[in-house]
Amino acid sequence: MRVILGVCGSISAYKAPWIVRELQRLGAEVRVVMTPDAVHFVSPLALQNVSHHSVVVNPYAPEHQQGGSWHVHWARWAQLALVAPCSANTLAKLAVGLADNALALVLLSLPQGTPVRLAPAMDPDLWLHPATQRNARRLCEDGALLLEPEQGELASGMIGPGRLAEPLELARWALGQASLRGRKVMITAGPTREAIDAVRYLSNHSTGKMGYAMAAEAQARGAEVVLISGPVALPAPSGVTLVRVDSAEEMLSACQQHFSVCDILIKSAAVADFTPMLVSAGKLKKEHLGEDWSIALRRTPDILAWLGEHKRAHQFLVGFALETDHAEENAKAKLERKKCDLVVLNRANQPNSGFAGDFNTITLVSQQGLMALEPMSKRECARQLWGAIEARIGG
Repeated sequence: MRVILGVCGSISAYKAPWIVRELQRLGAEVRVVMTPDAVHFVSPLALQNVSHHSVVVNPYAPEHQQGGSWHVHWARWAQLALVAPCSANTLAKLAVGLADNALALVLLSLPQGTPVRLAPAMDPDLWLHPATQRNARRLCEDGALLLEPEQGELASGMIGPGRLAEPLELARWALGQASLRGRKVMITAGPTREAIDAVRYLSNHSTGKMGYAMAAEAQARGAEVVLISGPVALPAPSGVTLVRVDSAEEMLSACQQHFSVCDILIKSAAVADFTPMLVSAGKLKKEHLGEDWSIALRRTPDILAWLGEHKRAHQFLVGFALETDHAEENAKAKLERKKCDLVVLNRANQPNSGFAGDFNTITLVSQQGLMALEPMSKRECARQLWGAIEARIGG
């Protein structure tokens, strides 16, 4: 595999020599193109030494010219382009087709169909800015695959999404040949809200982090993803079709609309089990309700059971089980009762597990048995889960 590695101006550019090494160990030949800002963080000479090729920073340098069109020759040489780290500036340039440096020039010269992999790294505010998110979505729509930055502590001292993945993981992802390309995936995430009146509702503590991590990882592996999300405070993963819902009924309706065209169904949402039988159009005043107040409730639709009943032979269904007592027994029962192919068990009453946190501790439950995983970030959980799913579907 012949790979062009693009390196942008980010503190994480110090990882670039190790990225080159890991790509080489996986069988790739690597040439490096740098933005002018990148040279402040890593030496072109270091990258030349590890890649065994001259490094391009200045597109007009005489030593690179091949009849005035070195960028065309490099672009046609490449079988894959990886930009790691990819800055917000480079995302913006590529999104609008601005070729004012060597890296943008060679990337925009790639023949149609050449795979492009982008691994952004920056501070959280830069990554979450609407313009950056818009540019990332546009590039995914144009066919690039994007590895969203990881959560963690950054060089600035901030904590949030922005860390570049480790070199070996990056290299494996880049050369993974988009293991889910051609697959259509539907994922539910977050809580539902069941209205009591105009201002109150029943809900739970789900933040949607696990489902959103599953969606981002599926997109990074090349899948076409529909993410059906309850109300959460998370940005939509780049390149993913986001369908927002509030209630269990709305989530079921959205699932029914999309499920028939999907190959893999991931039901990670924490759907409220009950909803009020009567909903007040206005705000109920406590002065009118007295000291004691009871609400009549009815069961919400069982979305996972519906998916299991209507699942077709080619579809793979994954359910989630959040338990406090008799966890493994309950998860095994759910696997059978809901006709799932895989159940992801986690425990609400243990550290690094359950709602809200950035980490999770999960056990995979299937007909083949149980596989307990160590505590890890929810994004790493998503990688492990997709690896297990692909092993079962032959991906």
